[in-house]
Amino acid sequence: MKDYSYHKKAIDDMIGKLKELDIDLYVIITAEGCDPMTSFIPGVDTVGSGAFLFTKEGKKLATASSIDAQDVEESGLFDEVVRYQSYDETLAEMVLSLKPRRIALDYSENVPFCDGLTMGKYEKFVKSLGGYAFEACSADLFIPDVQEMNKQ
Repeated sequence: MKDYSYHKKAIDDMIGKLKELDIDLYVIITAEGCDPMTSFIPGVDTVGSGAFLFTKEGKKLATASSIDAQDVEESGLFDEVVRYQSYDETLAEMVLSLKPRRIALDYSENVPFCDGLTMGKYEKFVKSLGGYAFEACSADLFIPDVQEMNKQ
């Protein structure tokens, strides 16, 4: 089994940055390894659609298909892993239950590593929230610092 201690430390450091910057939630939206961030945070990939959610209070949540969920669960990195029937609905329910004001997402003009979220996936995510108002910000506000803290 893979050792996730490096990724656990990176996640803990990242949550510290969320607190420091008053970012309520960081969401990594991925499918088939399309977001390069998943190699660093959380360090586990999905084949199907999946999402990883981290709150400034330290909650670590994930949603994954029934095919991917076992690997995500076995990583031991998450408090809860939700297997979905409908990905968009499940992700929206998870986000809405947290009531975040500020959500960090993987888009960036300057840091390619923080730019894994496509416009289509972003628009689908926003639409799934049904008009819920939030401030989006880029993960490039904290990921470069977290990378620096976790140089291998």
